[in-house]
Amino acid sequence: MKWLFAVLVALNVIVFGGMVASRVVEKQKNAAAPAQSVGVPQQQPVPAPAEILHPVPVSAPEREAAPIQVSAASESESDESRLMREKAEREAKEKEAKELEAKAQKEREEKAKREQLEKAKREQERQKAAEAKKENNLCTSPASLTLEEDDYHRIKGLLRQWPHAASRTVEKRDAGQVQKTYRVLISADGDAAAMLDSLAAKGFSGSIYEGGISVGVTHSRSAAQVLISRLASAGFGGTRIHEQEDRGASPEGGLSVAKMQVTFMDVDDKSAQEIQKVVSRYGKLNRRPCR
Repeated sequence: MKWLFAVLVALNVIVFGGMVASRVVEKQKNAAAPAQSVGVPQQQPVPAPAEILHPVPVSAPEREAAPIQVSAASESESDESRLMREKAEREAKEKEAKELEAKAQKEREEKAKREQLEKAKREQERQKAAEAKKENNLCTSPASLTLEEDDYHRIKGLLRQWPHAASRTVEKRDAGQVQKTYRVLISADGDAAAMLDSLAAKGFSGSIYEGGISVGVTHSRSAAQVLISRLASAGFGGTRIHEQEDRGASPEGGLSVAKMQVTFMDVDDKSAQEIQKVVSRYGKLNRRPCR
């Protein structure tokens, strides 16, 4: 485009120079005409006609040169503007596309996060519902136990953690019925008097019985075992239980035994096992089957 612009400028200079040169030549011709008429009778000068200047005809290529120059310059500028405009539009579109993609990515991440939280919440609720259903379907049933009144009062504090009701009953044993007694014996080890003194010092009472020392007689094996535990805690070993049968001779010799009927409400498998551990020395827990 630069060489075309230079050609157009050169053509304009040539045309302008030709016009100026033609006018200078005409003026020189008019000035030389009076000098050539010397010796000729002077005539009244005839006024020269007014010079009429006509535009120098320009060829078609020269007439088209100026518009072509302007057209080429404007076309060059329009191309650059168009390229810059297209570049700006392309950059704007790319920026807009990136912003839309970033916005869409952020929305997808937030949606995935919300779905994950909702899924975790549903799973937690499902687990809670399953646990509640399991607890509601837990097998519970009443359970009962019969033991002597003294034994009940001994372990009553341990049974408080399980709701229960206790009722007292008295059993009358006939004199002719075979009764069993449980005697707790300690080996004397050759010095019964010293052993009796030691027992008395610890708060126990004893008597000589069949080569040993009798510490007490109970009507239940569980009570005898409790007595043995007390002796062991006091430091006395070598204890044993001697079981005897005692038959009454007359009805007046009958015995009355007080017992406690203990009933536990809504006992499940775990509670039944724990209760049985507590009452294992005194009886067996009877539990009804689940409905």
